[in-house]
Amino acid sequence: MTKSFWSFSWLNVSLKFLVVTSAAIALVFACLFFWLWKHQEDQIMEQVRKQATILYNQLVLTRGWVAEHETLVRVKRSEISPNLLFQEPDSKNPDGTVLVKINPSILTSELSERASKSGLYYFKLTNTNCLNPKNAPDEFEKQAIELFKNSSDKEIFRMDFQNSKPVMRYIAPVYVTENCLSCHAGNGYKAGDIGGCLSIFIPMDEASKAIKKSGAILFVGTLGFGAILIGLLFVSTRSLLFSRIRDIKSSINRINLQKPSTGFTNKGDELKEISDFCYLIDEKLKQQHEHLERAIRESTRDLYQTTENLEKANKELEQLNAAKSEFFSDISHELRTPLTNIKGAVDILERTSSDNLKYIEIIKRNSDHLIKLVVDLLDYSRLEAGHLELKFEKTFAEELVEDTIIAVEAEAQKKYVKISVEVEGLILKIDRDRIYQVLTNLLANAIRFSPVNGAISVEAKRLDENQVIISVQDEGIGIDEKYRKDIFRKFYQAPLPTDSKIKKGSSGIGLAICKALIEAHNGKIWVESTVGSGSKFSFTVPRWLEDESKTGFGSR
Repeated sequence: MTKSFWSFSWLNVSLKFLVVTSAAIALVFACLFFWLWKHQEDQIMEQVRKQATILYNQLVLTRGWVAEHETLVRVKRSEISPNLLFQEPDSKNPDGTVLVKINPSILTSELSERASKSGLYYFKLTNTNCLNPKNAPDEFEKQAIELFKNSSDKEIFRMDFQNSKPVMRYIAPVYVTENCLSCHAGNGYKAGDIGGCLSIFIPMDEASKAIKKSGAILFVGTLGFGAILIGLLFVSTRSLLFSRIRDIKSSINRINLQKPSTGFTNKGDELKEISDFCYLIDEKLKQQHEHLERAIRESTRDLYQTTENLEKANKELEQLNAAKSEFFSDISHELRTPLTNIKGAVDILERTSSDNLKYIEIIKRNSDHLIKLVVDLLDYSRLEAGHLELKFEKTFAEELVEDTIIAVEAEAQKKYVKISVEVEGLILKIDRDRIYQVLTNLLANAIRFSPVNGAISVEAKRLDENQVIISVQDEGIGIDEKYRKDIFRKFYQAPLPTDSKIKKGSSGIGLAICKALIEAHNGKIWVESTVGSGSKFSFTVPRWLEDESKTGFGSR
């Protein structure tokens, strides 16, 4: 035999599975068969032992009953010898029939003879001091009597042969009772002594046949059940697993890969072919990976330089952005001082001169506009550079809203716009000047976009335990949905309707400043609007955690 034969390389995987599975199941079922067979044999032997024990108890009870009635009288026959222990062993009936007295010993012998003739079992009563030679004990019975007298053992089982046939031999002691002493007192016995033993012989022919029959049934059953199990397992595995393996093998055969000169062979089963194919795929992938790495190194050779150039350009942009912010800050400072002086001079001219008031008003209005623009640019440059520091303080919401309305009240009266307020008694934890700036900006926008005789509502209420929401709602032209996400960007202004009489804003930086200030307070700002029906700007600010019921403020 060659090595390949013993390694089963000439078999496909399904036949290998069948061989290995059959061997494993055969081994398991062989062990199971021998265990069941031994268990059944032990049960049958246990039944024989119980049968012997029952016979022993029946004989003891029968002997005890005869001894209790002293004797048993029956018609005398030639095969019955008189008992020499009786003074008058025989007696006659008035009709002349001769009767003989039978004691337990004679009764036991007669029953043994009858049982032996039946072929089912037989027994004998024996003692070392027996008067009848037929009842003389053999060597095993002598040893048993001595064992019973000198130990606590009360029964002995042994397999033996009688007339070349196997028998189960059961020996148990026979005890002397008070009723026995009427005949055996002269032998030196007393109640409770062991007077001998009862030896019971049960032929094992039927038991052996039962054991052989049970073993044959178990063998056929385990063999059949094992064969069925192997068949079911093979069929199910073949349909669930081996068919998939065949499909994989067919797919592999359809793939045209150049096989290397070494390391790949078609010898072996399907799993060997699949594993070899996986090794081949792995080798191909390694080659492709090395090829890709080379290509990537060649392609990215200039990428590092490009990245360095981009990083350098980004740093330059950051520097330019910082320079831009610094330029806005510097120019705002430079413009703010002369504009303030111009505004002061215009205020003096307005008070002291009655001529050309129209032109003075124009100069004043544009000066205010320039000052506001410069202040907004200055604030936004600080916010963008991160140089704006907030000073949080305890602020009453109603006072803040009232001060803001007073600041814009003159502009509202010009358009006959009514401002209503609904503010809860709340305490805010804010930078008062900056939130005042946010509210002023929102109210100014609301007035600018409101119609003549319009209405604006300002509302402040608790959002949760830690935040307050403040809203400004107008009845203006509204904001189209496509412009809402951009209105908080710097320098952005949503386009106005063509028929609108509202003048375009100054710089488009006001809402960007509002958003930056609210986010600096860890809040958020948003707008809800319907075109033609107005807009509602809302923002959240932190709440001062204090008992507000003691402040004395309420809604109005």
